Amino acid sequence: MTRSRWSRVGANLLLAGGALLLALLLCELALRMLGISYPVYVWTDPVRGVAHIPGAAGGPRLSDGHRLIEINRAGWRGPEIPPAHPAGTYRIALLGDSFIEAFEVPFEKTVGEVIARRLAALSGRPVQVLNFGHGGYGTTQEMLTLEHEVWRYSPDLVLLAVTTGNDISDNYRPLKRSDYVPYFVFHGSDLVLDTSFAESRGYQSRALWTRRLLTVVQHSRLAQLINRARHLGRRGERQRENSGNLAEDELGLRDEVQLPPTTPEWTEAWRVTEGILRMMGNECRAHGTPFAIVTLTRGIQVSPSREMKERFLKLLGAKDLYYPERRLDEFGRREGIPVFNLAPPMAEMAEREQVYFHADHGRPGIGHWNEAGHAAAGELIAGWLADSLVHRPASAQR
Repeated sequence: MTRSRWSRVGANLLLAGGALLLALLLCELALRMLGISYPVYVWTDPVRGVAHIPGAAGGPRLSDGHRLIEINRAGWRGPEIPPAHPAGTYRIALLGDSFIEAFEVPFEKTVGEVIARRLAALSGRPVQVLNFGHGGYGTTQEMLTLEHEVWRYSPDLVLLAVTTGNDISDNYRPLKRSDYVPYFVFHGSDLVLDTSFAESRGYQSRALWTRRLLTVVQHSRLAQLINRARHLGRRGERQRENSGNLAEDELGLRDEVQLPPTTPEWTEAWRVTEGILRMMGNECRAHGTPFAIVTLTRGIQVSPSREMKERFLKLLGAKDLYYPERRLDEFGRREGIPVFNLAPPMAEMAEREQVYFHADHGRPGIGHWNEAGHAAAGELIAGWLADSLVHRPASAQR
């Protein structure tokens, strides 16, 4: 190839590169002018697979000037909390998934903050609830959070919120089908942690976007849009996997958990879940700290429509909607772990007051709790804690 031809090729490449750069800049400008952004709040974590990015913030700005979503420097939703235990304050470490994280509502409306206010009024002393909720977490990651994050805050109580609709399946790899998070697995009679996730393709892909390219994704609306498209693609795959669900609840909930297990996969998922809960109870006993469990709700359980629930039960072939609640209650009795099931009293409230406690993008009865759901759950949990745990000495709860 002659020098002049090389020059023309080089000039064409420069022209194409310039045109591409201009197009990218115009896309970035257009997204900013339209106010389109998809902030990133989560990155990879070598212990739990994923974790909040410390200091991340986003969403609409509220009347008090704060953003809807704010992650503190320790990596949890809410204000900065010094580890030192305030004198005279009852401190609760609240563990859970996206229901506790509650990105859908302002922080002061979350169930943890409702518990803190109501329990303070009932007990006559300051109450602090530390929000250790993280979207997508199962009991495995909540156990690891307890081990690696919670104890430096010296809580008076560890309260685990169990989302029965997906936590049991999230604890077992063949049911969750995600390779980027850790799992506890049984080797014989021993429950051990499998950390091979750190070498998986899914974890490495997420690490690329959330660790190596974090600065780009945080500051570029176009990069955020591309990252959003990746997540929507994965969401579509999960929707197809769960297309057999009878109730259109929050994405990822499993109808099979409403029945006694009939397959080896579900039998093992329950076995692993109960093994982790036992491990959490032992961990708390070793620290001299009471441990309790509260089971959360799914939309169909607390629907104000009795006809809708009866139709669901008929399709499911079940007598009621509370199999996982009964099983966890029985487990708690065997293990000496207090368990409070939210679904039955919230179902009564929903029917009596004809109110929906779940909502997703304007669809009542679907998805996560709305503000009414957080308020009802917080009031009920606070009342149970005041009656059952807060006024009892720690020695009586071990």
